[in-house]
Parts: sequence; C-alpha cells; structure tokens
Amino acid sequence: MTIDTRPCAKCQLYKALREKAKQEGDYDRAGYYEVLRRRHPSHTQPDRTARWGLPG
Repeated sequence: MTIDTRPCAKCQLYKALREKAKQEGDYDRAGYYEVLRRRHPSHTQPDRTARWGLPG
C-alpha cells in the first residue's frame, strides 16, 4: 500500500483491533493483528485475475 492509497476496510479493522489490544496491554494480541495486516494482500499490485482480465 502506498501513501496515496486508502486502506481497505479489512486493513482498517486490523489496525483498530491492534490499537485496542495495545490499550488493553495485550501486546501478544496486538502483534497478531499487525501480522495479519502485513500479510493482507497488497493494494498496489493487481491480483492474478485482474492481470489476466478476468472478473474478480
């Protein structure tokens, strides 16, 4: 994701859950949500179906 790209709803959810876990002092869970957010597909490159012109 680039600076100009707005995060998707799933990215925003993971970020909110991470922040909530940090506020509660549960850093293990916060780290888990950060890993999920980082593993979420990149929004800067099209997925395989888009590259081939197939419907998503």
